Amino acid sequence: MNGVIAVRSLLVADTGVTSLVPVARIAAGMLPQGTDLPAISLMSVSSVDRNVPAPGAKRRVTERVQVTVLARTYPEVKAIIAAVRQAAADQMPTIDGLFDVTVHTDSAGPDFLDEETGIHMQTQDFRVSFNEAR
Repeated sequence: MNGVIAVRSLLVADTGVTSLVPVARIAAGMLPQGTDLPAISLMSVSSVDRNVPAPGAKRRVTERVQVTVLARTYPEVKAIIAAVRQAAADQMPTIDGLFDVTVHTDSAGPDFLDEETGIHMQTQDFRVSFNEAR
């Protein structure tokens, strides 16, 4: 979940993102039912650490983080996804307890529409690499 914290820190610090989605609606994990839109949910998809002989005090971890944008309209989703990509792509944030953090874009998901609720959604994955204490 450290990768989630790294990506969220980038999103909440970026005025391009927070002008579209309030900080309180940029959340790690599942969003509560009934959350006002637009909103952003961040979740860890996978995490791998290198298993190296005599690794020392730190290990290198790569985590895939999925950012899901939920909005009222298709153009709103697209604007937020663009802001998310700009805020988090190719960054090196400073995160307490982590060292040498890098964030890069990974795959973007398809467009979704929940026809029953009218909620438009799209995902953007990020590849977050960092060293953490063993």
